[in-house]
Amino acid sequence: MNEARAKGRRAFLRSMVAAGGAAAVVVASESTVAQPGPAGNSPEPQAPAKARGYHVTPHIETYYRLADF
Repeated sequence: MNEARAKGRRAFLRSMVAAGGAAAVVVASESTVAQPGPAGNSPEPQAPAKARGYHVTPHIETYYRLADF
């Protein structure tokens, strides 16, 4: 590979990393800006969070049954 092509590739990758970092900063800053809500209304109740981590689903039960666990 010639030297000019290698330098061009490195410059391209550096610019992609910089653009990705800048995009992440923009997204993070937009999500932290507080928006005013309607006055006098209480917040709507939120649905309970889904369980995280390992849990047995029908897919897993089928796998266990077929794999003879």
